[in-house]
Amino acid sequence: MSNALTSTFNSLSIVTLIALLSACSEDASQQIAADSIVRPAKILTVQATQNNTMLSYPAIIDSQNLTTLAFEVGGRLSKISVVDAQHVKRGELLAKLDQQNLNAKLTSAQAQYNNANKEYQRALRLIKADAISRSELDKRKSQHDIDKAGYISAKKALQDSVILAPFDGNIAKVSVTLQQVVQPGEAAIVILGSGGLEAKFNLPSSVIARAKDNNAKQLDAYITLDSAPGIKLPATFKQVTLTADANSQTHEVTFSFSASSTVNILPGMNAVAWFKDPSSQSASGIQVPLTAITSQANQKYVWVVAPHSMQVRKRAISIADSIGETITVVDGLQAGESIVVAGVSFLAEGMRVRPWSSKP
Repeated sequence: MSNALTSTFNSLSIVTLIALLSACSEDASQQIAADSIVRPAKILTVQATQNNTMLSYPAIIDSQNLTTLAFEVGGRLSKISVVDAQHVKRGELLAKLDQQNLNAKLTSAQAQYNNANKEYQRALRLIKADAISRSELDKRKSQHDIDKAGYISAKKALQDSVILAPFDGNIAKVSVTLQQVVQPGEAAIVILGSGGLEAKFNLPSSVIARAKDNNAKQLDAYITLDSAPGIKLPATFKQVTLTADANSQTHEVTFSFSASSTVNILPGMNAVAWFKDPSSQSASGIQVPLTAITSQANQKYVWVVAPHSMQVRKRAISIADSIGETITVVDGLQAGESIVVAGVSFLAEGMRVRPWSSKP
């Protein structure tokens, strides 16, 4: 009885062993078969990039060197030497009032002053000889001073009857017409200096809130005019108001730029301010297609292809906040590495791939 049980047990053990060996052999064959499968895949070699997203906002041209010129005396306008947009040099005659009455007043005032000056000088000689009294000398001196002030005033009035260009620039606006009677201080001509142009626009608070520290002053920016959109004028950040508009929740931003030699730029013109998004000025990274990224919980991954074996490995990455068909990877990838960018849900750890081609 004991020999029979022993024989039965040995037979069962041999059968079990053969079954286990067959199963292991089958699994090994399946593993070898799986390892021999090479899946075609779209592969991308990634490169480091800089985020160059440009923002644009409508702007209005202003100027630091915009000056309104006026006559300091009243009279009839007898000459206008300039028109709108004309370029002028410093000291050039721009406009002149009729000077007939002013010349007459100057001639009269000069004659009175010359006479009073002679009487005063004569009195000075007489007082030394005690030929006149001190009160008479004081009287002549007083008249001398009054006539001198009248002469200076008449001379200045004649000078003020002309407007000369205070600096090189362009005539922005001529507000008076020939033969018009103008009043003292009335705006006559607006002149724009060759420098100091500004573009002012309103920037939403949301953009300013996302800006990185010190990025605003380092923006790559330029200005285009609505009337000449093909001309880019390099601009520099100047200032931003700290208080937002209560209704629009925007801040006024000012860029400064220089005038162009090919187009006339005047205050009030419509323009567009272009600049790199200040929220991403320092966010350089690697741009990858959205289709290359897979998620597990809150972690993002890509499949990295080993250069020699062509096997894929799952690697965790960190990405920047963005929207669109591409995502910026800020950590986890290096320039020059290759990743799979399509069909990532069908990949498995260690799977071999080959570059996919549309050609048969």
